[in-house]
Amino acid sequence: MPIVSVQGVSKRFGAVTVLDGVDFAFRAGEVTGLVGENGAGKSTLIKILAGAETPTAGSVVLGGEQLPSTTGDVIAAGLSVIYQELTDVPDMTLLDNVLLGNLSSRGGLTRRGENRRRAKAGLSRVGLGELDLRTPIRDLTISQRQLAEIARCLVRDTRVLILDEPTSSLPERDVETLLSVVRTLRDEGIAILYVTHHLDELFDVADRVVVLRDGNLVGDQPIGQWDEPSLVRSMLAKELEQAYPWRPRDVGEPALVTRGLVARGVKDTSIHADRGEVVGLVGLAGSGRTELMKAVGGVAHVVSGEVSVAGRRVRTGSIAAARSAGVVYVPEDRKAEGLVLDASVRSNIAMGDYAPVSRRGLLRSGVMTRRAQEITSKYDVKLGSVHQEIGKLSGGNQQKVIVGRVSEMSPRVVLFDDPTRGVDIGAKSGIYEHVFTLAEKGSAVMVCSSDTDEVLAVADRVYVLAAGRVVGEFARGSFDREKILHLAAGGSAVSEPPA
Repeated sequence: MPIVSVQGVSKRFGAVTVLDGVDFAFRAGEVTGLVGENGAGKSTLIKILAGAETPTAGSVVLGGEQLPSTTGDVIAAGLSVIYQELTDVPDMTLLDNVLLGNLSSRGGLTRRGENRRRAKAGLSRVGLGELDLRTPIRDLTISQRQLAEIARCLVRDTRVLILDEPTSSLPERDVETLLSVVRTLRDEGIAILYVTHHLDELFDVADRVVVLRDGNLVGDQPIGQWDEPSLVRSMLAKELEQAYPWRPRDVGEPALVTRGLVARGVKDTSIHADRGEVVGLVGLAGSGRTELMKAVGGVAHVVSGEVSVAGRRVRTGSIAAARSAGVVYVPEDRKAEGLVLDASVRSNIAMGDYAPVSRRGLLRSGVMTRRAQEITSKYDVKLGSVHQEIGKLSGGNQQKVIVGRVSEMSPRVVLFDDPTRGVDIGAKSGIYEHVFTLAEKGSAVMVCSSDTDEVLAVADRVYVLAAGRVVGEFARGSFDREKILHLAAGGSAVSEPPA
C-alpha cells in the first residue's frame, strides 16, 4: 500500500491552472524521482504535499489519512521537505539546528542528555555522527549543513522525505555522499520523493520516475523503463539532440585581457577572451572561478594587476567603470544578487539599464511595460504578467529574465557565473541558445559552472583554475576531461592553446 497518494490534485491561481488532475503514489523503501521543466508544476506540488498550499481539487492521502492542512501538522504526521535553499540558523550550534523546535523537556526543563543522544542518533544516520554538537552550523560545509537538515527530519521520525534539488549547491565531489545517504534511508524504509534537474542522479538512485509537463502527469514508470532520451522527450514533448547547442563561429580580436590580476581568491592571473568567443572557467569549489569573474566585473576589490577591454584599461573595483566599458557580471546567486524578488518582472528588467525607459531622468511607465513584454516574449519567459513579482516565477524563468536583461544591453564582455544552476534541461538549452547568440553578435562570453561537463559542452576554450591560479588552458579540439579534472584537483600545470 502506498504511503502517499496524490489523487486528482489540481491547483489554479485565478485563471492559471498550475496542476491539472495529477495522480500518482509513492511507497516506503522507494525513491521516486519527480522531474519536469521549470513551470511544470513541481514546486506547487511540493507546497501542497508540505501543507503550505491547498489544492483547488483532489486530495492527498498520507498513511491512509487525509493530509493535514498545516505545515506543522504535516511534519508531525511524518512528512518533511528539504528545500533547495538551506533553512538552518547560522548563528546556532549544530545541536540546536538538528533539534530546532523539537527539544525534549520535562517539567519545563530541557533534557540535555536526551537531546544530545537524539541529535547524535540523527546525525549518525547521515554520516555526521563524529561532529562536535557545539560547532556553529555556519562553520560546516554546504554538504554537511544539508545533511544536518536531513538529520533534523529524521529526529522527528520522518516516514516521508521530499528532497527538492538537493545537489544544486553542492560541489561535484559531495554529490555522491548525499546520494549514498539517500540510498541508506531508502533501505531503512523511508519513502523519498527526489526532485531534480540532474537526470544522471535519477538513474543512480531512483526506483521509478514521475514526469510533469505543463501541470499534467505525462509519465510514471519504473526507472528501468526510462532512458535519458525518452525522459527528455516526456519532459519537453520533443527530441532534444543536445542540451547545449554549440556551434562554430568567427572569433575576432581580444575583447577582454587581464594581466597579473591579484584579488581575494585570485593570484597573478592573466587571461583573455576574444570577440565572439565563449571562454569557460573550470575548477573545483574554492578554485577562484567566481572570485576572478567578480574581480573582472568590478564587483570585488583588486589588489594589483589590470583589466583591459577593447584595448583600453578599465578602473578596477568599480561596477560603474566596468559597465561603462561594456562588462556585465551575471552573479551565481540570482535571488540574492541578481534580482529584487519582491519587485515586478518589469522593474527587474529595467534595473541597471534605465536609459531605454527614461527621459530627462524620469522613468516612462508605458515604455517600461512594453519593453518588458517584448523581452519576456523574445526570451520565452513563462509568466502571467510583467507586473507580477519576479519571485513568483520559477528559477528557470527568473534566469531567462536576467539573460534577457543582459543580452539587450549589447555588452562587450559578459561574465556568466553558473547561469543554469537549478534549472531544467530544457531551460538550459534555451539559456545557452541566447549565450551563443550573444557571442555571434560579437560579445566575448565567459562562463563557469559547478558542472564541469556543462562548461566543456559550451566553451570554445577553457582555463583550468586551482587555488586561485590558472593551471591550464585548452582549446575545444583538445578538451580532455580527465586531464582537465586532474589539473583542477592540483595536478601539474599544462597549456594546450589553439594550434
